[in-house]
Amino acid sequence: LSDSRVVVLDLESGHRRTIDTHGNRLTLAVATDPAGELVVTADVTGVVRVGSAAGGEPHLLPGHQDSVRAVAVSPDGKWIASASGAEIRLWPTPDIAQPPFHTLPHDELMAKLWALTNLEVVEDAASATGYRVEIGPFPGWRDLPTW
Repeated sequence: LSDSRVVVLDLESGHRRTIDTHGNRLTLAVATDPAGELVVTADVTGVVRVGSAAGGEPHLLPGHQDSVRAVAVSPDGKWIASASGAEIRLWPTPDIAQPPFHTLPHDELMAKLWALTNLEVVEDAASATGYRVEIGPFPGWRDLPTW
């Protein structure tokens, strides 16, 4: 039971297709959008994955501390809900036409993150880890990020 696959089944034709990009962890929950174009999975690691039903690298939505046991997509497809124990998270649906953040080159990823937050990790020799989180001025939405 430590292995699982995400399989799309066409009920009319009976055709089965495995979506390998969502991994082979113990998947506990699966949902699709109303059009059947988006697949959302969740697993024992607490990560929600959002990707195209046609396959491709999914977007990762980490944050739950425990196994995610339920996922749902809003009827308009704009929101994803995930539940882990008593915790429920709402996520804006990522644009699956764009590459997931974790696949971006470092400089592009840092530019996107800087546009979304005012936190920055900086070197600090006095810190036990050698780094600290610095809170800077929030750039706001002056440059609206594209997902």
